[in-house]
Amino acid sequence: MSPSGSKAWRIVSALSITHLVSYGTLFYAFALLIEPMERDLGWSKTALTAVFSLALVSSAFSAVPIGQLIDRGHGRAVMTGGSVLAALLLALWAFTDNYPVFVLIWIGLGAAMSAVFYDAGFAVLALNLGLSARRGITVVTLVAGFASTVFIPLLHVLIEQYGWRGTLLVMAALNIAICAVLHAIGIPPAPVRPRHRSGGTSVEPFTSNPRWILAKPAFWLFVATNVLLGMISTGIPVHLIPILLERGFSLEAAVAAYAVIGPAQVLARFVTGFGERAMSLRGIGILTMALSVLAFLVLPLIPAGSWLILSFAAFYGASNGMITIVRALLPPELFGRDNYGAIQGMIAMPVRLAMAGAPFAFGALWAWRGSYDAVLFSCLAMAVCAFVAFMLNLALAKEL
Repeated sequence: MSPSGSKAWRIVSALSITHLVSYGTLFYAFALLIEPMERDLGWSKTALTAVFSLALVSSAFSAVPIGQLIDRGHGRAVMTGGSVLAALLLALWAFTDNYPVFVLIWIGLGAAMSAVFYDAGFAVLALNLGLSARRGITVVTLVAGFASTVFIPLLHVLIEQYGWRGTLLVMAALNIAICAVLHAIGIPPAPVRPRHRSGGTSVEPFTSNPRWILAKPAFWLFVATNVLLGMISTGIPVHLIPILLERGFSLEAAVAAYAVIGPAQVLARFVTGFGERAMSLRGIGILTMALSVLAFLVLPLIPAGSWLILSFAAFYGASNGMITIVRALLPPELFGRDNYGAIQGMIAMPVRLAMAGAPFAFGALWAWRGSYDAVLFSCLAMAVCAFVAFMLNLALAKEL
C-alpha cells in the first residue's frame, strides 16, 4: 500500500480501530441500552427508538458540510472533534433523566456519527492515499465489520456489572482515550494541492464547487441505487426474525440465518477489496445488485424449515458488504476525484434519511397488509429497481 507505506498503514490502522470503537459504541450499543432505560426511566420503546431515527436524520444533514471540511484538509480536526463530541454527549446521557435533553443529545450524536463513521473516514483515506485508498478502505471495513461481534457481548457484560449509566461512561472514555487520540495522532494534515493560473499565481486549493454534479442524471441514478439498497439494509435486519417465523421457520433456524449475514458481509468485502485484478469496480457493482435481487427471489421459494434459508442470508449479507465498498470507491471512477468528501456527503444525505424511515415503513406495511409478504415483494421490487438504476448509471456516466 502506497504512498509511503508506513504513513499509509498508520492512517489505515488508526481508522480501523476508531471505526470499530465508534460503530460499537455509537451504533450497536443502543439496542442493548433500550431495555434497562425503559425499566429505569419509564420511557416507552417508541420514544426511545425515535431518537435513533432522529440521529440518522441529523447525521444526514451534517454529511455535506463535514465532507467539505475534509476536502479542505480538516480531516484530523473533524474526526478528532467528532470523537470528543461523542464522548461528551455519552457522558451527559449517563446523567440525564429528562427526555427533551435526551432528544438533544441524540441530535448531537447524529452529527458526531457523521464525523466519525465510514463516509468521513473514507474521505480522509481518499485525500491522503489517492489511488491507493481502495485497499485501505477495504481494511477499515473489514475491521469495523466486527464491531457488533466485539461490542455486543462486551457491553452486555458492562451493563450487567455497572448498569446502563456506568456503561455509558465507559463508552465515553473509549471515545476519548482511543478514538480521539488515534484520530489526533494517526491522521496527518491533508496534502496541500495548490492550483495555478496560467500566469503562475496560485489560488486557494479546494475551491471548486461540487454542485455541478447535481445536474447529472448519472449521479441521481447512483443515489437512487444506494437509497433503495440502504432501505433494505436497514429495514430487513429489524424485521428478519419475525419474517422467518411468519414463514414457518423455527427460532433456531431464524437466528442461524441472521448469524450468517455478518460473516457473509466481511467475506464479500475481503474478496471485493483484494480481488481487484479479477473484476473491475463496475463489475463488482453489478454483482452487488444482482446478489440483492437473487436474495429476494429465492426467499419465497425456500420451504419452511429448510436450511437453504442460509443461502438467502449469504446472498443478502454479501450484497450488504459489497455495497459499502462500491459506494466508497466507485464515485471517483464515475464522477472524478475532486471534492470526494462533499460528493460522498451528497450521496449520504438522502441515503441516511431513507434508512432512518425504513424500519418504521416496513412495520407499517406489515400492519397494513397483515403479513410480511408485501414487505418481501417491496424488497424485491426495490432490488430490481436498484439494479436497473445502476446499469443506467454506468451507461450515462461514460458521458461525463
